[in-house]
Amino acid sequence: MPLRVGCRADDADKHEFDVNFLLYHKGKLYSAADDGRVKAWSMDLTKIAEVQAHPCSVYALTASDDTLYSCSNDGTIKSFSLDTLQEKGVVIKDEQLEFTKVIYANGNLFSSDNEGSVKVWKNGTFYDSFNVAEGIKDMAISNNIIYTVKDLDLIITDVKLDGEKLQYGTKKSFMGRAPVALVGDKLVVFTGREGKDIIIHENNDQSHFKPITKVEGAHEMLINTLAGTNWNQRTVLFSGGWDKKVKKWNVDEDIVKLESALDVEIVINAIAVGDKGEIYVGGGDGHIVRIEIE
Repeated sequence: MPLRVGCRADDADKHEFDVNFLLYHKGKLYSAADDGRVKAWSMDLTKIAEVQAHPCSVYALTASDDTLYSCSNDGTIKSFSLDTLQEKGVVIKDEQLEFTKVIYANGNLFSSDNEGSVKVWKNGTFYDSFNVAEGIKDMAISNNIIYTVKDLDLIITDVKLDGEKLQYGTKKSFMGRAPVALVGDKLVVFTGREGKDIIIHENNDQSHFKPITKVEGAHEMLINTLAGTNWNQRTVLFSGGWDKKVKKWNVDEDIVKLESALDVEIVINAIAVGDKGEIYVGGGDGHIVRIEIE
């Protein structure tokens, strides 16, 4: 089934600089970019709200039921109203750090940074942190398992958050680099150190995160983003990067098959999956594109 462009964000509304991150949450799309702005969009990419969240690049977003969180290379994590984008407060400020990822999972807020630390907040209060000894560019969380990666190794950490202090231990590491993403509940996907191969492992401690398959030369240039989902009882993976192509892969056990690809004419930095068969792509010069499956 081929991909096609459904609509694009209007030039008057788009970000001034590159889009770094897209989040689809409760029927809305949220974008973050190098202009320091966070914007909220309807499903047809009509701008709903925006805020100058940070003075410089916003790297990632995440959301709880009523709050949006952003992180930046200005050393802060901030919180905003999901509906209005009105700022609620500053979660942390540390000008010595660049916060690279925020994830709200299991009722807790997690962050990663360029010095290799993962910090955790419980009930709005800082809880504890641990360090993986390598700066972190991307992170994914599945229950008590945290995947962190930059450009050398995917590090898999088991964490326990039920005591006075966080308990953690490294379970496994694999050669690879960012990005990293979960595909449904059973798979984790990342790229090889060259950044052009797609690598898929089981998201399963009992199997020791068994390797499933590797797609060599999945893209001709560096892969910047991966996003997975389960649609109509099928496991689907989307990838995009410097070659300006978004690719749709069907994952059937250990077989990964390229179903379709589309040149969107922008370097792709971010992909978010909607809930009605659409995906959103963001990247170069602030552009955001909605892509649909014909």
